[in-house]
This record gives sequence, C-alpha cells and structure tokens, in this order.
Amino acid sequence: MPIRNMAVKYCEFLGRKGKEFNVFAGLFCALLLGTIDYYSHLYFGVDYPLTLFYLLPVAFVAWFAGRQAAVAIAIACVAIRTAVHAFHPEALSLLIWKNSSAFAFFLVVGLLLAKLRQLLDNERALSRTDHLTGAMNRKVFLEVTTNEIYRLRRHDQPFSIAYIDLDNFKEINDTRGHSAGDLLLQTVVATISENLRRTDVVSRLGGDEFAILFTNSDKQASLVAIHKIQQQLYLRILQQNLAVTFSIGVLTCTGAPNTVDEIITLADNLMYEVKKSGKNGIRHALYAGGAAKFAMTG
Repeated sequence: MPIRNMAVKYCEFLGRKGKEFNVFAGLFCALLLGTIDYYSHLYFGVDYPLTLFYLLPVAFVAWFAGRQAAVAIAIACVAIRTAVHAFHPEALSLLIWKNSSAFAFFLVVGLLLAKLRQLLDNERALSRTDHLTGAMNRKVFLEVTTNEIYRLRRHDQPFSIAYIDLDNFKEINDTRGHSAGDLLLQTVVATISENLRRTDVVSRLGGDEFAILFTNSDKQASLVAIHKIQQQLYLRILQQNLAVTFSIGVLTCTGAPNTVDEIITLADNLMYEVKKSGKNGIRHALYAGGAAKFAMTG
C-alpha cells in the first residue's frame, strides 16, 4: 500500500510539472540510452537488444505529454539509434529495416498509451462533472467544501457558499421545450464560471439549483461577487428573452461547521426565504460555528 501511494504521488508530481518538463525528461533518458548503446558497441562489439529500452522514454512521454509529444520522442529515439549505428557500419538494408521496425513499434505503443491516458482523463472528468452543464457535480462539491472547512479550522480563513435557484424554470421547459431549458442551464453555468476566480467553483446540485463556493471570502467579498454574478446572469438571460430570475441564498462561514450538509441546508433555507418573499433577490447570513450564532444580515 505505501508503494502504491508513493507511485500515485510521483505520477501526480510529474503531472503538475507539465508537458515540457516531461518531454525533456524523456529526451534525456533517450540520449542516456543512446550513450549506453554506443559504448556497448564500442567496448563489447555486440549489438545488445536495447530497442525495447528505448520504449521506456516513448511510453513515459506518451503518458505524461500526449500524442504529439509521443510521435516526436519516437522520431528522436529512432534518430539516436541511427546515429549510434552510423559509428558501427552494417548493411544499409539491415539498418533501414531495424530502424523502420523500431519506429513503427514506438509509434504504435506511444499512440496507444496516449489514447489510453486521454480516455482515463475523460472518464475522470465525467465522474467529477455534471454531464449537461460541465459544472462540478454534487459529490465533488461536497469534497471540495469539506476541504475548505478543514482550512477554516486550521487557518481561520472564512469562506462563503451561494445557493442559486432559477425562478420560473419549469415554465421555460413547458413552453419552449427541454432543449431550451438545457441551453438555459448551460448558459447559467457558463456565465457564473466566467465571473469566478480560479479558486472558486460552481456546482449543479440538481435540476435548476446551483451552488458556488467562494474560497477565502468574507461577507463583503461574497456579496460583491454574487451581485456581479447576478447582474451578468440578468444580462445574459435578457439577450435570450426569457422570463427567468434568480433566488439566491449566501452563507458566510467564519466558524467551522460540523458537516458540509449543514451549511448547504442553511444556504438552501436562505434561498427559500427569498422565494417566499417574492423571488428574485439575495439573502445573506453569517455562520459563526453553531445554530445559536447563526445571524441574518440581509
């Protein structure tokens, strides 16, 4: 188990390093193999079967840098092999055959691994996002917000949650069809995403209900952000000539709750307070670490 964890962390580390780093690392390994290949001829006069070892940098680059990089490193490996054999002449036809076969082998393996990595990444993304809107799904939102609760406990760093419900969404589906409703939901997520910081996230909790996590955000910052988002949503909906408004509950946590569900429920209740008072508005509250400290602020 520790070995598996170490391998996972190492792969995550390489993933964070980016494509360029991994391409250069693969090229360095290929050059190192070429050096070993050359001296094996020079000192032993034997063509050791190193072709399979050249597959290692090809596979590495294909996995961590993608298809185009895999093709490039396959070409580089064949070029290195050709240069090595140029110092130790052999029949030209045999040299061409060896390198052509090696290139085809590298290319097939590299492309297959790159495709496999792409499929795994797509599957991972689908497991984390809502299939219709591309917003984070509820399960992942709970995980991310739980981490924010831990951060609040350790560093006394407040955060806020906004709970958004579309007013009159059912009428859009009934009068214009579900395709229009789907387009509206996608527009809402796109508009919200365009107006978030990189550290903030939006999630579709279900139907026409969404949640936004504003990290490291107090009352003032969260209200400024949600008013901006509300305004941009109105402008986008106006362009589509839809009779839709937004009821929003915002909860700022200055004290750590016991669970994410607790504060989501409170934010949901704030949103319903807006619904009951006529819809199309924002209600904010502070959560300081317990029901007795829950205070309405707007």
